[in-house]
This record gives sequence, C-alpha cells and structure tokens, in this order.
Amino acid sequence: MREIQDLTLPGLVHDLNNVFQTLVEAADLLSTDPRWAPLSGAILRSVERGKNIASSLESAEETSAPFETILNNAISFMEDSLIGGRQGQIHFDCAVDPGIELSRTWAWERVLINLFSNAVRAMPDGGRIYVSARNLKSDVVIVVRDEGPGIAPEILSDLFHPHVSTRGSGLGLHIVETIVKQQNGAVHASNCRDARGAEFTIRIPSQFAKGSLLAHA
Repeated sequence: MREIQDLTLPGLVHDLNNVFQTLVEAADLLSTDPRWAPLSGAILRSVERGKNIASSLESAEETSAPFETILNNAISFMEDSLIGGRQGQIHFDCAVDPGIELSRTWAWERVLINLFSNAVRAMPDGGRIYVSARNLKSDVVIVVRDEGPGIAPEILSDLFHPHVSTRGSGLGLHIVETIVKQQNGAVHASNCRDARGAEFTIRIPSQFAKGSLLAHA
C-alpha cells in the first residue's frame, strides 16, 4: 500500500511524469508513420509543456519570461490542439509594445490559452484572434478579442463566475480572473463596439510586469 506522502505534490508530479512517459512512447510510435508525424510532434510539445508546468508547481521559485515567449507558447499550444482539423482555420494577429516580462510564466500561459480556447469555441468555422499589449506608465494592458458572435447579454455580468458559460465547463474564465487577481490585476469582458466578437481586457500594475515585451509577428 502506498505511503501517504505519495499524495503530496512530489508524489503527484512523479505519477504525472509516468503518464508523460507513456505519451512520449506513443508519440515515438506514431512518428514512424509520415502520416502521423505532425500529430506526434504536437503530442511531444504538449508533454514538454506539461513537464514544465509540473516542474514549476514543484519548485519554490517563480519563473519569469518575456511576453513574447509566453504568447508564442500559448499560440503553439492552440495550434497543436487544432491539428486534428475538426475546427475551421484560426489565425492570430498580434501587436505588442516593447517592454515587459511577466512572472509566473506557466500561469500567464494558462490565462492566454483559456482566452484563446474560449475564442476558438466561439468560431467553429474559423476566424481571427487579435492580441494586443500596451506598456503604459502605470499599467500593462493586454487585450484578446475574436470574431465570434459575442457574449450573450444575460451572462455578461456573471461571466467570470464558476460554471457560467454557453460552451465548455464554464471554469476557464473563472481561472483567468483568479490568476489575474493574484497579480493585483483586473480583467474585463465586453462585446466589441466597432466589430463582431468578444473582447477581454487585462490590466496589470506595472510593478508586476518588467523587462521587455517583444513583438510577435
């Protein structure tokens, strides 16, 4: 019978690594067939991301990275998740100011991935996701918007509450708000005034974001 300490974080990370190893072996097997090589690559990249998250959770140190790296990782994850071709094509249009590095790298990747996933579900036939980031004197402002139908007025005010959603589990946006608040920031949801789609605006106090925010082409 397992010792109770196996239920602690190190024990759970150990079990996760066993799961990751099984996925790596499956990906290696798929890679022998050229038809499945892209899927194999997507699995391996997802495993690497999972290992990085597990390592970050286990470590007492908070990692930081340029916003460009966080953004690229989130986009890469979304592109891998769409590799099966069951979704219309998604394009990313990104415009960011130079100048910011964010701490808790894995958490900010999760914020972007949850917002991107929300946008993808709103655009089953495909579309474009716009990401902008501005480095202001007192705040960093990150905006993610899509070309979907927008947010239903009856749920707009409660959108960040758990299980409030027209799609999915309704936990993704609650997780977004939780992470942003942990950085003393705020997130606001609205429907675009001049275009079709939903828009999410995140404001982070400048003391929680430093360094350089590099442009993503």
